Amino acid sequence: MTDELKKLEERILGAEEKINQREAILYEALVDAIQPYTDPIQQNARLLAELDALLGFSRIARRRHYICPTIDESLSISIIQGRHPVIEVQLPLGETYIPNDIHLDPREQQIMMITGPNMSGKSAILRQTALICLMAQMGCYVPADKARLGIIDKVFTRVGASDNISSGESTFMVEMNETASIMNNISDRSLILLDEIGRGTATYDGISIAWAIAEYLHEHTKSRPKTLFATHYHELNDLQKQFQRIRNFHVATQESGSRVLFLRKLLPGGSEHSFGIHVARMAGMPSSIPREPAKYCSGWKNHIRAMKNGPFQNIAHR
Repeated sequence: MTDELKKLEERILGAEEKINQREAILYEALVDAIQPYTDPIQQNARLLAELDALLGFSRIARRRHYICPTIDESLSISIIQGRHPVIEVQLPLGETYIPNDIHLDPREQQIMMITGPNMSGKSAILRQTALICLMAQMGCYVPADKARLGIIDKVFTRVGASDNISSGESTFMVEMNETASIMNNISDRSLILLDEIGRGTATYDGISIAWAIAEYLHEHTKSRPKTLFATHYHELNDLQKQFQRIRNFHVATQESGSRVLFLRKLLPGGSEHSFGIHVARMAGMPSSIPREPAKYCSGWKNHIRAMKNGPFQNIAHR
């Protein structure tokens, strides 16, 4: 240590402190200077933010060929050739997004029961419907050929799987909590997206819960919320026979020998297959694992058949 180094240290440390003091003085002076102009500055900031958002809407609409939706006071949703705004731009080069039509009306087609294989695009159809409705009500053009939407007050979703370990709640418990919240807050202008409700428990209980939820939404005395219900419980296709505003749809596939092609097109009518074994093979399972289940599960198939022919209405209300 020398006197010269000591003085240099004091100058450096003192300079940093003086910089901070000077910065604080200048900042306080700036705040005092603009105080009389706070309102016009905030107004300009709001206008610039709105202009920025609208410019973003217009640029993306032009670039991705969005259309202007019609929003009215009806309770219906009609989307022609709708697309998912995120998935369609993330597809591999040369692959095009398969658009689909959605029509929901509380008088004729309140609930769309959607079945089909894993990885066929059921969840994407649910999500794109909600996104198109949100985009339309925020003032943006939408990814579709045509869209006519009644005003929606709430979008409820029960999609995906999650748990809450810190609170001791299993995946199924979290699902039931969220579903209960939906059932207790529905309205005529609600849009509900349900993806594989009841999958986290025994098949018998899961089918019963899913059946009861669909029946509750259809038979609700005060509200008829528009609902997209994706499920692998093919027994729920029987709901269409008993309830006039439930319609069955499926995501199309094409079988070619041992291969299954996912066409990702939503078509009327229910599906009887989920192709879970095929998806297991696609995931790289050892060949000895995803065998034909009929060799091992004939007893279980008879049990399912008995459930299907049984009084589901009574099961659901227990």
